[in-house]
Amino acid sequence: MGIINLTPDSFLGDGLYKSTKGSKAESNIDTIKLELERIYKDFAKKNFQLVDIGAESTRPSGKLIGLEEEIRRVELYLENINTDLIKSFIHSVDTRRYEVIQRYIEFNSQIKADTFTIVNDVSGARDENMINLVAKNNLGIILNHRHPNSKVLHEKFKYKDPIGEVKSHLISQIDLLLSLGVDRGSIAIDPALGFGKDQNVSYKILEDIDKLSFGYPIVLGFSNKKFSEAFKMSSLELSDYAFSKGVAIIRTHLS
Repeated sequence: MGIINLTPDSFLGDGLYKSTKGSKAESNIDTIKLELERIYKDFAKKNFQLVDIGAESTRPSGKLIGLEEEIRRVELYLENINTDLIKSFIHSVDTRRYEVIQRYIEFNSQIKADTFTIVNDVSGARDENMINLVAKNNLGIILNHRHPNSKVLHEKFKYKDPIGEVKSHLISQIDLLLSLGVDRGSIAIDPALGFGKDQNVSYKILEDIDKLSFGYPIVLGFSNKKFSEAFKMSSLELSDYAFSKGVAIIRTHLS
C-alpha cells in the first residue's frame, strides 16, 4: 500500500502541498498535477495495488487541522487528479472525519468508479457517524488499534502483554462495528505501531505479529519509524519478514 500525503507538514517532508500561510496547504497547480502523475506511475511500476491518502498529518508533533482545511486539501487533490491514473488502484482514506469520507464517496459517483472504498481511521473508529457511514455504503475499514483510555492520539500507555492487550482492545472495537452493521468481511486490523506505544512495545508487536492473527487481515505501517531500526533489516527484508508472519498489507512510503 503506497502513501500519498496531502499535507504541507508530513513527517518525511514528502507532503504534496507546500505551506506558506500557517497550516494552509498552498502549491502551484501545475506542480501538483505533475507530482501526482509521477507518484501514481511509480506505484504502478512497483506493482502497488492499494493507495492510502490522507490530508492531515498524524506525526507526533503535528498540528491538528479543522474540517474546512482538510476538505480544502482534499478538493485540491480531486480537482487536479487524472482519473485514468487512479482507477487502477483501490484507495483507503486516512481521516478521522466522516464528512471527508462522504466527499470521496461523492467523487466515486462522479467518476463512475469504486476508487475510494476503504476507511483508514487512525483515531480508532470511535465516531458512530463514521461507523454508520461505513456500514451504509458497504465500505472497507482498517481498524487501527487505540488504547480504550486514550484521550489524544499519541498518549503513551504501558503494556505488560503488548500482543494480548492490543488483540483484546481490537476485539472489543470489532464487536461495536459488528453491532452497528459493519460486515465482518470488510474489516482489517492495524496494531497502529508507534501510536500510543513506545519503541519497545512497537518492536515486540512487530516481532510477534503472527500472534495477532484472529481471522482478520493485518495491515502494518512501519515505514521509516524509529523502532524498526532495531530489527537490523532493510525495509524490503522487514517487509518480507512481516509477510512471512501472515501480514496481508504493508503501508509504505515510496522512498
